[in-house]
Order: sequence, then structure tokens, then C-alpha cells
Amino acid sequence: MDDFLNRLPDTLTGPGRRFFRLWSEWRRGRKLPELRDVDLAAMGDLARSRMLFDIRNRHDMRIVMAGETLREWLGVDLTGANYLDLTLPEYRETRARLTLEQVLQPCGVMLYYCLRYPNGAVRPIEFVGAPVCADGEDVPGFILASGTQLGPAISDGAPPDPDSYRIATGMRFIDLGYGVPPANPNIPFEQAALQ
Repeated sequence: MDDFLNRLPDTLTGPGRRFFRLWSEWRRGRKLPELRDVDLAAMGDLARSRMLFDIRNRHDMRIVMAGETLREWLGVDLTGANYLDLTLPEYRETRARLTLEQVLQPCGVMLYYCLRYPNGAVRPIEFVGAPVCADGEDVPGFILASGTQLGPAISDGAPPDPDSYRIATGMRFIDLGYGVPPANPNIPFEQAALQ
């Protein structure tokens, strides 16, 4: 069941690999972990940049937990926000579809944001995520994610331009042992970057 750990993309960072190793350990022989299995202490620094999405339906994907580092990076607490509201209106349906595919398959994900600050600084971030079930359930309804800063960022403390985290790049589904959706998840966003 843990063979997927040997097939993770070469470009995935060490913290991203650690996230998937922990997620796999939390399964304890089951297909997916449950919320009660998620051990924030075991996550260490990954817990500070965690996000937990409650996938309620195609229109409501609530961020029910956002770590302290996310607040530092973004200058805002995303707890309670609808994840779909954080993208451009024309990509809302695409984001909903890609997120639903992660829980329906189920599969993991890796993607990148490049936060841009008023002083010209940038903060590239790798995000990884994987589905989690509610306690006692075997169908996933949540996605746990964590971010890792790639390189230094020099910011004057001002929040980043919100447009810099509305569209991710380099999105890739991760096969957790159950396959991945057939679509290339990055195509709509690559096209947006060219416009």
C-alpha cells in the first residue's frame, strides 16, 4: 500500500515527501486516514502551514483549519473562508472540479504558488495535500494540505498581492495507490499564465 512513496515526483521537496509519509502512516493499513489519526505534533513545522478543507459540496469547500505560517505569509487568516472564493471567478468551476477529483479518486496533489509582495519580494511555496475521512467514515470528505517555502523571501511585512495566490501552477495529481484522474490538472492554469 505504501509503494506510492517510492514513486513520488522527483521535484517534490523533502518536506513534501515527509507529509506523504506521515499521511501514509496515519492510514494504519486502511485506505485513508481519519481526522482523529492526523497528528499535528508529528507534523512538526508542517503543522504551522497546514490547511484542512471540508469538502461540503461543489460550491462550498470550507477551510476549517489554517496554520500560523499561512497567516504570516498571507497577512490574513483563511479559517472559515470558502476555498473557491480565493480564485478568479472564471477558474472557480475548474478549482471545484479539481478538488472534487482529489477526494473522489482519491489522490494526492502537489502545486505551487508564487506570492508577490509590494516591495517586489516573492515567496515561492510548494503545497501538497491528500484526502482524509471523517472519524468512522471510509469516504473522504476532507483534504489536509501543508505548504513549504522554497527559498528565502524578503518582505516588509505587508500582505502579498491577493492575485498571486488565486491561481496555482505546476499542479500534479499524486497516485496514492488508487490511480489519478485522467485530466492534466495544470492545463487551464498554464493557459491563464500565458494570457
